[in-house]
Amino acid sequence: MTFAEFIAICFWPLVVLFGLLLARTRDPVLLRWFLTAALVTGFSYFGLWFLYPQSSIIAVLDFYVFGVLLGIAFVGFGFRRLQFKKPFDLKGNLKAAGVVLFGTAFIWLFTTTVYRDLFQERLVLEGRAQNPRTQAHYRGVDYVVDIAGRTVKMTTPVRDRLQSGSYVRAEIGRGSNYIYRIEYFTN
Repeated sequence: MTFAEFIAICFWPLVVLFGLLLARTRDPVLLRWFLTAALVTGFSYFGLWFLYPQSSIIAVLDFYVFGVLLGIAFVGFGFRRLQFKKPFDLKGNLKAAGVVLFGTAFIWLFTTTVYRDLFQERLVLEGRAQNPRTQAHYRGVDYVVDIAGRTVKMTTPVRDRLQSGSYVRAEIGRGSNYIYRIEYFTN
């Protein structure tokens, strides 16, 4: 396990821990310290994620789980804005319905990606790794490589070890198209 994987694994347990601490603490001074620690930790994690988005496959999965939770937040916010009182506000309700639909699309997109990665059989490719490169993406750049005629994404540790022309056997997640496991064979 690399240090980047350890940091990525610790993200969600720390979110739960800080959530419980902030919800259960009644002392205002202690609450302020917990809030400061939570904000520093949160900004550190998001800063690291922004600088090193593909540091490990666990960080990639953390991004998709975060997308699901963000979609749930959008749906909850939209439902809270819906009003069915007598002075019916059509414009406000249409905006709220749009937020609910946007959140539902987020949930659908990220949930299907996580489901296909974790619960469906992985695609196994065996062949030469050719043309490792970077591709511009909405989140920055993705590291991609062609294996057995198919373009797949790779994390930073895989990119650092992979040499062009290496014969490999790779297991690819069906949702995110990332390499989950890779075996290197002799050339």
